[in-house]
Amino acid sequence: MNLLLLTETDRTEADHFHLAARDRRAEHLRKVLRAVPGDTFRAGLIGGKIGTAEVIQCGRGGVELECPAFNLDPPEKCGIVPVISLPRPQSFKKTLHFIASSGIARAFFVGSARVEKSYWKSCALSPEAIREELVLGLEQGKDTILPELKFYPSLEDFFSAEKTFLSGCERHLLAHPMPGAPNCPHAVPLAGNLALGIGPEGGYTPNETSLFLKQGFECVTLGAYILRVEFALSVLYGKLIP
Repeated sequence: MNLLLLTETDRTEADHFHLAARDRRAEHLRKVLRAVPGDTFRAGLIGGKIGTAEVIQCGRGGVELECPAFNLDPPEKCGIVPVISLPRPQSFKKTLHFIASSGIARAFFVGSARVEKSYWKSCALSPEAIREELVLGLEQGKDTILPELKFYPSLEDFFSAEKTFLSGCERHLLAHPMPGAPNCPHAVPLAGNLALGIGPEGGYTPNETSLFLKQGFECVTLGAYILRVEFALSVLYGKLIP
């Protein structure tokens, strides 16, 4: 936990916050950070800014914190916007964590021919599970702003609904091992958004690849090896960020 994230429901008075004894954050403060009254920690208000929280009480009754001001802006978001074929539930959770911890402001998850229909019914896609993973990612990346996620059952639905977004992107890349595709570019300077398509581990079908190409996407490759979605996203992010 690199940033203690608080919510308005934690607030008891203007500058005071209470975490119940069994709250994950309270347990982390007590058991991992071994917090005692007088200790200070960097804290942020979800959806807001960052400040410093002082421990007032820490014990069986929970943790009392005082944070007189949230006056620092969270880190600036990056312009990479992933368009990801819905991965298996465990990969999905790791992908969410990376998205939230790396400053990605928006991401799309779409269905495709090689996405198992059972993935859409996973409890990992419940609003509660998604929020929990995103919050953990924000704590890791020291951010306070939850990324925006959208889900579409098919690529056709995505391309139909997001025409305005796609037309406003500065660049469109599809990570797909198409014969003759160039390597992923490095340190791409961006003034706007870059739409980044990432397929399932089995890859996109030729028809699906054609859909991307018709929308102006350029195929790029990471080499001969097939990576899991969460690893592909992290490698692409590392290459593309200036």
